[in-house]
Amino acid sequence: MASSLYHLRRVSRTEFLHASSSFGAYSSCIHRSTRLLGGQNSIRCMSSLNNVATTAPANLQEVATKSARRLLWDKPAIAGLVMMGVTAATLMTLPSTTLLEAAPVEDTTETESDDENETTTVINWSGTHSIEVPNKNYFEPENIEDLEKIVKRCHETSTPIRPVGSALSPNGIAFMEGGMVSLANLDKIINVNPGEMTVTVQAGARVSQVVEALREHGMTLPNLASIAEQQMGGFIQVGAHGTGAQIPPVDEFVTRLKLVTPAEGAMELTPADGELFHLAKVGLGCLGVVAEVTMKCIPSHRLVEHTYVLTRAEAKAQINSLLKQHKHIRYMWIPYEDAVVVVTNDPHHKVPVEDAATAERLPPAKVERLRPFTNLLVKLTGGTDTPYTEESIEGMGFGELRDALLAIDPLNSEHVKLCNHAEAEFWRLNEGFQTKPSDQLLQFDCGGQQWVWEVCLQTGRYETNNGNDMEFMEQLLEGIEKNKIAAHSPIEQRWSASSSSLMSPASGPVGGLFSWVGIIMYLPSEDEKQRHDITKSFKGEYCDLLREVGKDVGAVSHWAKIEMPTDSKHQGALWWSMLQKYPVSLFAAARKRLDPNNILGNDLIDAVLGANPKE
Repeated sequence: MASSLYHLRRVSRTEFLHASSSFGAYSSCIHRSTRLLGGQNSIRCMSSLNNVATTAPANLQEVATKSARRLLWDKPAIAGLVMMGVTAATLMTLPSTTLLEAAPVEDTTETESDDENETTTVINWSGTHSIEVPNKNYFEPENIEDLEKIVKRCHETSTPIRPVGSALSPNGIAFMEGGMVSLANLDKIINVNPGEMTVTVQAGARVSQVVEALREHGMTLPNLASIAEQQMGGFIQVGAHGTGAQIPPVDEFVTRLKLVTPAEGAMELTPADGELFHLAKVGLGCLGVVAEVTMKCIPSHRLVEHTYVLTRAEAKAQINSLLKQHKHIRYMWIPYEDAVVVVTNDPHHKVPVEDAATAERLPPAKVERLRPFTNLLVKLTGGTDTPYTEESIEGMGFGELRDALLAIDPLNSEHVKLCNHAEAEFWRLNEGFQTKPSDQLLQFDCGGQQWVWEVCLQTGRYETNNGNDMEFMEQLLEGIEKNKIAAHSPIEQRWSASSSSLMSPASGPVGGLFSWVGIIMYLPSEDEKQRHDITKSFKGEYCDLLREVGKDVGAVSHWAKIEMPTDSKHQGALWWSMLQKYPVSLFAAARKRLDPNNILGNDLIDAVLGANPKE
């Protein structure tokens, strides 16, 4: 089932623009959907289109729905315009007849051979990885029967078929130039069982979609990662996690998996299948294409979120009591600042009455809360050729302002100190409470395009934290400041319980306590040289420091954020950490059994976990 971007299934540029010009009431949604891809903008794309898909007239709904189901765009289609920085707002200023003349509707009678000569360009969420996949090897099954046939045929011909979800992983772990399969069409909510508190879905269903389906039953997912636009298959296969010392990563809540394997066809796995089930929960898409998932749920509830700022000493002294006191907690450390942003979330009924009452108060006006950024941006650009003014800044949000500031000199540590100081002041102005449904508070803005690396380390047990978490942060911050690394803010730290999944970074005995720490460097502009220099600095001195600090505590990478080793030294260190943490031989044996031709792997998987099973 080759898929062409020139067909309605993929939604051509002309169709999209024609729909936008035909329905003015929805043009703002379409405008938002075609902003520059990268960072949260790609998520805005899906959210805006989903909004159109549920409210617009039927013919626009079809366009919006088909667009929203895919975060995979081709240059000849809308993303080509987007990636060149041309927004729909600009295009909409032209007469629709001009648009149609400039981009005539493609001939849908073109032959399959013409289609197969085309390629699909896949870009990941953070804008750091992209690949070209031949359309003849890019599959989008309409149902599970189609998926089974595709996997079988690819196995017989040794055609690569790496499964991809929403392409949200910062490292492009799902990418394979030789061939891929998208489950965007397999997005049904199969069953909600309030009696057993479970939900069964097809793997292409988005987390946000599942949360909405559960809402009417008074249920929700036990935890969320920072973004809810993942597809459920990818959500569990990379071992996504939220935060909470007694809450394991999301894979721990899986009770049943349906895999479509190359060698053995479709199979259902439950805890009764023992070792294979616990390998497959975080199977990285290597043991089979996840087709269906059943997960445990919990009653829906409202959370009270408290945001405040501590000093580093206070954060270190209070961490053990805070981990036990709060259901969810995360720290955001600000390099070069004696400031740690603390964000806690607790069920509304467990929060003291006075705090719950405070949560209903209105925060300061947005413009005042952004003053640390806006004042600094006006000051630093005042004498330049392109100064920012109060008028030009109006309407810019937190992430946009931070990007604009960093773009001035993103690798100058003295400049980054100024930006980080402004961020610390921003958070002090944003201290306070808010109350919302849990799914709304457990998601948060991850910023714009970025390089990120997150590692996981055990820090004792829930009952007895051995201090690895705070010692790790002390050494990391000391190394940053000693070496004057241009470390953008924040360094996020979260916690989780252990997982029974053998390939989870948090795998370990019941009662284990794990800390997750992520460093970041934003890509705040489209300047190619600047982006290249940031990439070099991040992958060089910054990642080298994180690797060195994590060595003694057995830190391993989040699967969605591990990058290809850059040299033999890094390859050796990575191999050693894998062997120390995971049952690599056991996983390789399962891959060889279920995917002997390695059609589900890619270069990154083979570099991280060893030789191709065919060898």
